[in-house]
Parts: sequence; structure tokens; C-alpha cells
Amino acid sequence: MKSLSLLLLLVSFAFGLDISIKNNTVSNGRCFLLKSNEEGSKYVAFEGKRYYFFPTKNDLEHKFYAIVPVNYYSKPHHSKIVAVVLKDGKKQYKSFKVNIIDGKYKTEKLTVAPSKARFNKQQRKRIERETKESLKIYNTITPICYWSEPFSFPMNSKITSQFGNKRIFNGTLKSYHSGTDFRAKTGTPIYATNRGKVVLVKNRYFAGNSVILDHGEGIYTCYYHMSRFKVKKGQIVEKGELLGLAGATGRVTGPHLHFSTRVSGVQVDPLQLLRLLNEI
Repeated sequence: MKSLSLLLLLVSFAFGLDISIKNNTVSNGRCFLLKSNEEGSKYVAFEGKRYYFFPTKNDLEHKFYAIVPVNYYSKPHHSKIVAVVLKDGKKQYKSFKVNIIDGKYKTEKLTVAPSKARFNKQQRKRIERETKESLKIYNTITPICYWSEPFSFPMNSKITSQFGNKRIFNGTLKSYHSGTDFRAKTGTPIYATNRGKVVLVKNRYFAGNSVILDHGEGIYTCYYHMSRFKVKKGQIVEKGELLGLAGATGRVTGPHLHFSTRVSGVQVDPLQLLRLLNEI
């Protein structure tokens, strides 16, 4: 009987499921991409969380995709991703061994206004309130998809600071760079990287004038430090539509665009994410 149970368990980890993983090794702050041709594809499990399969957009060779984000603060280690498929009312599984490695991000030293590096009680309350508001947005997985075309950059400009760089503000406050910075003079147009719904238009303590787009399926793009808004909350914008103008609001050393992304609530490298999205 024990032998039969073991055999059934092994069969449930179905051999031959048409599911593949693009990259078995990624660094902290980046993503794994899985693709499937199984009609019953449900989700993938990774370190206690589920990430759901969604229909592919432009990939004619696969039917479904799942993006698995790795937290920036993850330490190097070996792990496992398990894809779950429902066939004839029963779950079947395919497991992938994966590696998380150190991104070896650089260190930057920046000087900002003292009020942006040390906070009084009122400022801390504002920061906490804005953080809570944004996390509620990012942790919402909109089941519909607003986009179908490939993603583009929000502007055609030189990248001045990469995602993940360790940052020291005024010699004391340490954090990491949560997005990608584009060189931009005040007034430079900022465009939507793809079709989506505007879910936040607001001035915030760190990010200054901010616009956040929900592209559906857990994908969010964020545009910070604007001088002017050109959209309103609740608006559906098309790819390439004007969102606002670059500026120097919030915690900055000068005018630029800070562009960041989230997947299923996790902050990830925008450039790598856009490359992956354009493969589905």
C-alpha cells in the first residue's frame, strides 16, 4: 500500500507537462519567467506564495505565462518553483530547481535637503500613510489585462542610475534605489510604457508628484518627481500617452524621472521586467 501511495505521488508530479522556465538563476530584485501550454495551468508556488498563470499576449508558441518576483532583500540561496496544473479535476505538478544570486549592486552617496534625510513626527506619519496607501495598490491583482502591445520606455533619454544601487543619503540614511532614473530636464514629457489604468495621481513625500499605472495581472509601473500632471485618477491611458512632465519634486538631487515597477506587490528591476514582458 505504501508503495502504491508513493507511486501515485510521483505520478502527480507529472512527467511531460509542457511548462518551461526561462531563467533558472536570477539575482535579488529580479524575476523568473515561466511559460506553459497546459490548459489547466493555475499558478506557481515559490517560497510560500502563489503567482498565477495568465494568457500570453504576443508569444504564439505558448498559451500562458507566470512571473515570479524575487525580493531585493533575498540572500543568495537555492530554492524551488512548483507549477500547478489542474487536469481532470486533479492537480499535477512540475518542479524547477532555481538559484538566487547576489546582484552585486553598486553604492551611491547622495546629498539632499536635511528634511528629506531625517524626519520629524509629522513627516513620519505622512510617510507611513503614503506607504500604506501604495502597498494597498501594489498588492491588488487586477484579473483583467489592459495591455497587448510590447512595453516601451517612458522617455528616450540616458539612464543615470540603475535599479538596486545601495544609497547613502547625507552620510547617514541607507536604502536602495527602487527604480531606474532617466536624465530629464524640468518639463520633459513622460509617456505611458503601455496601456493601463491610472490608479494614483498625487504628491508624496519621497516620490514627489507621482503617477502609478495598473496594467492588470499584478503589473504596475510608476513615474515619480514630476513637475506637472497630465492625467487623472481612474483614467484609461494608451501606450505612449502623455502622463506628465519631469521635475524635481520629492527627495531628489535634481530634475529627472524615477521609473519603477511592481509585480504581485514586489518591487523589481524595471528594465529586466520590461524585457520579460515583451517575451510574452
